[in-house]
Amino acid sequence: MDRLNFSVDEASLLRTYRISSLSPTKWEDVDHEDSLAGQLVGPSGSGEGEGDPLGLGAFVDVRDMNMESRAAVLLTSKSFDPKAFLSAVHPNATYQDLAAGITHLRGSIDSRSEAIRILVEDNFDKFVAVKASTDALHAEMREGLLSESSDYASRPLRDQLKQAAAKADQVFLPVLENASKAHKLRTTLGVFERSKFFFNLPASLIESIEAGRYEAALRDYKKGKFMMESRAGQLLPISAPKDSRSAIVAEQQQRRILEKVWGTVEKAMGEMRTLLLSQLQEPGRPIEEQEKTIEILLELSMPEDPVWTYFDAQHKFILEQMKKTYQAAVDVRDANAASSPGSELLKPLLASQLRTCIPALKAGKQEQAIPQSGGHEVWKAIFDLVKNVSEMMMSALPNFWKIAKGFLDGKYRKNGAVITSRRSPSQVRTMALDVIKLYVSLLSEFFLLSDMAVAAPSPTEESSPPLLPDDSNSLTTAYYLMKILTEIQDNVNEINSMEISTEMSTSLKGLLDSAKWGFEDVLMHTWVRDARSLYYLETWALSSSEPYTTEYLSDVQSFQRQVTTWAFKFAGGAEASSRLARRPVPNEFVVKITRAFLDATYAFLDGFVYLAEEGSPVTDAENFPATGVIDAAATGKLHPLGLLDTSDVDTRTLLVVSNFVYLKRGLIPSMITQLESAFSITIDTDKATLMTVVEQLDQSLFEKFLNPKVAIATGKLRTGVLGPEMDWYETPQPTEIRPYVFDTLMYLVGVHAQISDIAPPLLDRALNALVENLVEEALRCFKQVKRFGMGGMLRATLEIEFMHQTLSRYVTSNTAKMLSDLYTKISQAYARRPGDENLQSNLDGVKRILNETRRRTRVEFLCFRVTKEKGAGTEKGEKAERREKRERTRTSGSATR
Repeated sequence: MDRLNFSVDEASLLRTYRISSLSPTKWEDVDHEDSLAGQLVGPSGSGEGEGDPLGLGAFVDVRDMNMESRAAVLLTSKSFDPKAFLSAVHPNATYQDLAAGITHLRGSIDSRSEAIRILVEDNFDKFVAVKASTDALHAEMREGLLSESSDYASRPLRDQLKQAAAKADQVFLPVLENASKAHKLRTTLGVFERSKFFFNLPASLIESIEAGRYEAALRDYKKGKFMMESRAGQLLPISAPKDSRSAIVAEQQQRRILEKVWGTVEKAMGEMRTLLLSQLQEPGRPIEEQEKTIEILLELSMPEDPVWTYFDAQHKFILEQMKKTYQAAVDVRDANAASSPGSELLKPLLASQLRTCIPALKAGKQEQAIPQSGGHEVWKAIFDLVKNVSEMMMSALPNFWKIAKGFLDGKYRKNGAVITSRRSPSQVRTMALDVIKLYVSLLSEFFLLSDMAVAAPSPTEESSPPLLPDDSNSLTTAYYLMKILTEIQDNVNEINSMEISTEMSTSLKGLLDSAKWGFEDVLMHTWVRDARSLYYLETWALSSSEPYTTEYLSDVQSFQRQVTTWAFKFAGGAEASSRLARRPVPNEFVVKITRAFLDATYAFLDGFVYLAEEGSPVTDAENFPATGVIDAAATGKLHPLGLLDTSDVDTRTLLVVSNFVYLKRGLIPSMITQLESAFSITIDTDKATLMTVVEQLDQSLFEKFLNPKVAIATGKLRTGVLGPEMDWYETPQPTEIRPYVFDTLMYLVGVHAQISDIAPPLLDRALNALVENLVEEALRCFKQVKRFGMGGMLRATLEIEFMHQTLSRYVTSNTAKMLSDLYTKISQAYARRPGDENLQSNLDGVKRILNETRRRTRVEFLCFRVTKEKGAGTEKGEKAERREKRERTRTSGSATR
């Protein structure tokens, strides 16, 4: 079976579809009678080629030739060109080849002519017979059937046809008339069928608009408009002859029908324009839908640019909603704000808040306590105000600016043409700036923000901004201010990412700097204010980390560290958002924070003084939390404070002085070092001044505790030495030590016990001072004695030596010098009389009394003995024993003199 050939050449396609080229641009009907496609007729015209007529063995392959070349090469083409044939088929043939080809071609022609001659010779008799038969038939027909009298046989036929036509008209004319009417009717219906889209356009547009298919409605409208403007004759064809009266009437009727239909279309599209414009003014629509709406409106005929409708509506909506949101938030804030308590009630109120917040801060649970502390309802309302205004702005401004940026870039222009408008494109940038300026204005108005170079209020001001809660502690204030600053920072970063304008960036930077400065002011104010009332947190609970101090110091340290950290963040050392890197703190903030830190520290020191005063407000043990009592095992040999009477001034004073010792030694230097490290500064002068104040307060409180004790002890001594019943010249030799010495020493035992129970590290300092004052008073009193007899000299030596040896642990170098002066004074005032020759034996008797009394009172005065650490063989114990022996030896020598 032969293989099917599906190959079709260009000429066949052109003749079949009656087109001029394979890529027509319009409808056409071409007759290829005289064209190249028509000339390529025959089996070789559309085949793969033909043999070589020159007989040189070549094959004429026309498959890769275009139609013009094929027509010039093929022998069967009417446009055959020998030159083109030779150049295409035999481009490399030699003269000899061509000469041989001519010979072959001539032979082929001669052979064909010979074949025709032979054909004629072989069939000549047949040709003659056919010619004779034809001539005889023609003569016979002219004489009979085709005679002239019968009109060559057409008359009878014509008569019959006339009769048949008359009969047909009678029978079929009504039928044909009805058929004509039916044809006209079908033609009219066909016209309406072809124009069904146009006449159904109003209904389809309304349906699409109601279904929200605005793009489909626009597409159908544009299609209908094109048909109306360019193919009105095809919509309602006029069958009447051109320029006839009926044609004119038909044209007028056609125009009325089309205009009526198109008027309905325009009315529907007008409603669609109104609907789209109203949607364009709706807030909260997705930006994709708004962009589609603008693009659709740009395709319609609009008196004004629709994008400005969007800009005006959104600009007005954003500004109004921001103002409404701000006012609503202010109303909520005012509804939650309570009247500010008086200054007398404010301190205990803030202290009660801090008593909850600081322990939570130390336990790492600040997120549970600080946000719920005093004034948190108002702070939440203020935070919601900032958040709501920010969200209102950020919910609309990015979409607004995205469309505005596209507008400025020429995106919303019909067919790339510039739409003429009286409004400058730069006005849309001004609209965006209006929104940002309102945002800056509302926040600045609420928080009373101003440029840091203009407003620099002192952190010790007594009033905070009027819209902020006064009854909120500094920790809660800092927590919410940090949240608010974070919200502002995030919004500023997001707005800056839009790259609206340099003016906008400057305005936002000013807002952020003013917020940092203003919030820093508020924090400084509350910091110093709370520091003045922080002493209410003193529960007299012992510290678990630092012996002989109260837990209150840890509260102070935690409070200072946390507030300083927040102040550091406000200043920009570490941005509110953890995503941002650390920045250096501006010097203005460093000065402000350092000043507030020092003022707060001085306020803490003042609080220590209040704690030690009579009638201090923090003396009620019922106000102390139960957890404030620390087990004695945790702090050495200290008694739990529950066993101490903290309502006693001396008890509180000793605890405060003990705290001052740790303040000087560790806490204040540590806090200052941390401050200097955080801010990369050095405040040696302020540190020296602060340490001087601490030293002065410590000494003042210590003297406040010690002076009454000194007065009592020296009073007992003065009575015993200068009493009227005592005559130092006439008194007999001593047989015992008088009671005033024991009274004085027992009083010191009581002081020793009081200090040991509360602050053992203060023992040496207190007893050293007491003994020094006591010796000084003894020297002063004995200087008033004019002369001593033998008995008086021995008695004075015995009593002073007994006190000296008993209190030797607390004898300083200055005290030892005064004792030496005292012994010298007694020796110099000794008036020798006859019978005083047995001085040495009398001194031996005094030594026996001294030793016996020391032995008998060993238990009573055991607290004054030198403490031997790790046994008597330790270096410290041995030094104390050697010092005591030297003192006794020196005293004995002085007495002997």
